[in-house]
Amino acid sequence: MSALKLRYPNREHADLALKPGVHAIGRDSAGRTVLVEDAGAAIAQLSVDRRGVWLQVREGLRGLHVNGRPVKRVAMLRAGDAIFLDGVELLLIDDKPEPAPPFGVDIPADSRMVVRGVGGIHHGRCYTLEQPRLIGRAGDCDIRINEPAFADRHARLEAHADGVVLRDVGSVDGSVVNGQPVRHALLKPGDQLLLDGQHRFVIEAPTRQFSAAEALQAQLAQEAASNEERMQPPSALPASVRRMPWLLLAAVVMAGLLSLLLLYGTR
Repeated sequence: MSALKLRYPNREHADLALKPGVHAIGRDSAGRTVLVEDAGAAIAQLSVDRRGVWLQVREGLRGLHVNGRPVKRVAMLRAGDAIFLDGVELLLIDDKPEPAPPFGVDIPADSRMVVRGVGGIHHGRCYTLEQPRLIGRAGDCDIRINEPAFADRHARLEAHADGVVLRDVGSVDGSVVNGQPVRHALLKPGDQLLLDGQHRFVIEAPTRQFSAAEALQAQLAQEAASNEERMQPPSALPASVRRMPWLLLAAVVMAGLLSLLLLYGTR
């Protein structure tokens, strides 16, 4: 896992490094939000492992938000998320993304990547990358953000063999990827793109697709299972049902014996 850090706004305090393990967030003597050693004094904690980063909030705590959304108990974080606590914004940052490849380099693209909105007006929407996507305020943009302060043409997203290429095409302040300001970058699956401080997008990789050989093998296995099911003899009857003819025969014999006993016993 890369070196994740919590960064204060305006860098007024040193970044808080987050190594794998559990980190308690509390307050120092001045009331500032800091990492504390005493877990009992924590108001929240971050658990960092190979699966990601988990934020757990002390029961009853109010006023903690992630990307503007309140967190009551637990939330899974990704690089680029903003944690608001006690009026302070802590930004979860990652290493700077790889630089974008130079113009004019022809690299096979994986157009199955998608860009999914997770915040702002495009929350919940997905955009495929069979063709490049232009982000901006202009009416011909593929991902349109119609706000006065937003550039007519902000950036361009295009598929790449290793992810998605972000190229700035006219923004004022650039973009933010995983908490790092950039203008041009190569985005990988899981990276978070933030535009104008509120419009969030995540790069997502396609789910694994079966090859033709695997699909054929699965189909043959399914047909074999169906044939075996059709050829299987009917299931055996329950034991109680199998015993019924013998019980019936025994009852007939007993009835006959009783009839003989009554017939000859009265003489």
